[in-house]
Parts: sequence; structure tokens; C-alpha cells
Amino acid sequence: MKKRILVSAVILLLVAGLGFANGSKEAAVSDSGKKQLTMWFWGAATPYQEAMKNILEGWYNGSQDQYELTIEFRNTVDKDIPVALAAKSGPDIVYASGPSYTSVYVQEGLVKNLDQYAKQYGWQDQVLSVMYDACTVDGSLYSVPGGVSIGGLYYNKSLFAEKGWEPPTTWDEMISIFDAAKADGIYPLSAGNKGWKPCNEHFSSMIINHFGGRDLFYDALEGTIPFTDPRIVAAVEESKDWYQKGYLAGNDYVNLDSQEVMQLLADKRAAMVMAPSLYTQFAGQSFLGADAENVGFINMPSLDTDEAVYDVSMNCNFSINANSKYPDEAAKILNFMLSNDFSVEMTKVWPGYWVLPIKSLVNYDASGMTGLSKMSIASFQEAIGQIDAGYFAYHPSTFFPSATVTEFRNIDTVWDGVVSSADFCAAVDKELQSDISQGLVCPLVDPTK
Repeated sequence: MKKRILVSAVILLLVAGLGFANGSKEAAVSDSGKKQLTMWFWGAATPYQEAMKNILEGWYNGSQDQYELTIEFRNTVDKDIPVALAAKSGPDIVYASGPSYTSVYVQEGLVKNLDQYAKQYGWQDQVLSVMYDACTVDGSLYSVPGGVSIGGLYYNKSLFAEKGWEPPTTWDEMISIFDAAKADGIYPLSAGNKGWKPCNEHFSSMIINHFGGRDLFYDALEGTIPFTDPRIVAAVEESKDWYQKGYLAGNDYVNLDSQEVMQLLADKRAAMVMAPSLYTQFAGQSFLGADAENVGFINMPSLDTDEAVYDVSMNCNFSINANSKYPDEAAKILNFMLSNDFSVEMTKVWPGYWVLPIKSLVNYDASGMTGLSKMSIASFQEAIGQIDAGYFAYHPSTFFPSATVTEFRNIDTVWDGVVSSADFCAAVDKELQSDISQGLVCPLVDPTK
């Protein structure tokens, strides 16, 4: 409770200082006389911004003549949104970097209950349950998911052919390739956190989930086991062993950003990249032209099962501002953003970010697509049946409450030998138990049922 009061006080001070215009409550009218709807998004690269404008704005603004949607791109969107909402202002369509952000807005009454729209458009039947449920609070829907990421292994097909390697299907095969790559003087895995500490959770999450079991984080988040459970401590220790053996780019881990990670794969200086499918957007800047066909993506093998298991996360999610004058129109836009048409057209331009967790995408004929866009859709089509059957694990960035995930990102202190695995888990558990007591864990689907 003290945390919420402090956050609210800070937001009110920022509101006073920044003076947001009350855009949603007193909706503007454009020069053309159309009523205005707004959406804020993060500051994506220019080609991606143009794609969103052409595909999303273009569809909506061309679908009728009474309203006009404007998308605004902001590098500080995660900071700007809560400030604007607290001022009873902000965009009609509210971006968030995960359900934990939205749950705070729900507690403050800043976003609308979407149950009526979920029923109207059939969203619950359309969206994968693991993603739909995460967007609910006390049984009601308050946001819809944006793109879904599935963890896996990227590999360079040409390099594998040259080395005589086959994509690994078991834990031991994967470790053997790591050791062979290291002996050949290339990185077993290209990985790094330069400029963005949250990258730590991308790599550690996959090691922990595939070593310790897909139910590990679920049980901790549900409070069935503490984060200090021996299985979790052992999985964290395994991630430390990988790091200290040099599997995670050796000493260069702190010197590589996400784009450089993919460039090393393109340059055949790394055997594989272990990351969420979100990283396909970086592959698109390294594997150019026909070379895009050289990228492969497979599920990461697990220690305890031969089944394909996917570490799942949500790239973003969207709500409707409680003060929007046009919530029905905003809901129409969200419904389009949960369609095959939007997902495929965006993926053609921006592969890796806009594959949506909608069941109908499994039936989309992607044979006419090429390169990384085709790989993005095809990889999800392979994964969706497994995810629906419970072969998935929870990724911290989406499913850990904010204080817990912030502490979890300090896992690199374990890798560097500064903190023991047991002490690290105890620090995470302290935040997690506090977050659980405050009801900040989003609803979760049991991956074993």
C-alpha cells in the first residue's frame, strides 16, 4: 500500500509539472471536422512507424468518415502514460509493456472494463488463454495482448551446414554444439545486455525454464513454492555455470547489444542465439536480402521432456482510457489489432513483433510469405498447439510483477560471482511475496493442465 501511495504522489507532482492536455475527456476535432482518437506507442524505427500508420491508421480512417485515429510515437511512453492517465488525459488507446502495468491502472480506475467488448467480438474464444487470462483482473478483461514472443534458438543454416551440425533436439545435443563451437573459437551463444539490463531475463529465463521445468515460475508466482525453492536455486546455479563456461558470449556479454548479438550470428561468429522471437526484428537488420533464408528458429530443448516447450511473453498490451469519449470506436480498433489481417501485414514489414496470440493464425496460409516474415508466422503456427496443450513456461518480463522482475534482472550479479544463487533467490522472493500480498500477480494458466 505504501508503494502505491508513493507512486500516486509522484505522478501527481509530474502531472502538475508537465501539464498534459485533457485530450481524451475533451476529445479534439480535426480540421476536417472528424472526431479524434489517439494512440501512443513507443519510439520504433521510422520504417516500423510508417507501417503502423499505413496499416492501422490507414485501415481505420478509411473504414468510416466520422472519426480519425492518430498514432503518436514516444520514446518515453511507459513514463508518459501513467502521468497522463492520472491527469484524466492521455490517449484513447493505452499502450503498456505488460499486464503488470495495466493492473496498476485498473486499481486506480484509469482504464475501462472491456468485458462487453470481449463478449461482442468473441475475444476470449479467439485469444490463447495464457495471454487472455493475463490481461484480466478479478475475472474481468482490461486489456488485450499485442504481439506474442516465444523463446527458441536462432541458428545460421549456412554455418550449421559447414560444421556438419544438426539443429539440436535434446539437451545433450545442444550442450555438445556449445562445446564444439567454443573449441572452434566461436561463441556458443551470442548474447549481451549492453545498454539494456532487461536482456538478462531473456537468456536466464530460458535456461531456468528449460532446465528446471515449465511449472517452476508458475508455482512461485502462485505462491505454491517460495522463490528460494531448491529447484529454482539449482536452475539459477545452472545459468551461472553457462555464463562462467563462456556459453553466453564469454567476457563479451556486457559489450554486446541485441543488434550486435544478431550480427554475430549473421557473421558466423556464433553458433546460435537463445532468445525470444522478438529478436527476429534485429535479425532483419543483419540477414539482408536473400540471406534472410539462412536464419533458422527452433524450440529450445528441455532437460525433463522431449516435448517442445516455449517460453512465452507478451510484447505489449492495450487498454481503453477510462476517460475516452469514444470507447466503442477504440474497441473496434483493438478488434482489428486482434485479426489475421493486421498481424500478417505488420509481420511482413516488422517480423518478430506483431505475431498475435490468436488461434485463427494457425490456419493462415503463409506459403506466399518469404524470409523472416514467413519464419515468424510459421514458428508460431508450430508453437500454438503446444502452448494450447500446456507446453509453455512464463517469461519474467510479462508475468512477474514490476518489483519482482526488477530484482530478478540482477541475476548477472550471480553470474559474476558477486552474490550466491541462494542469496539472489532470497532477494527475489522478498519482492515476490510482497507483490503477491498486494495482489499484483496477474491471473495465470497452469501449464501442466
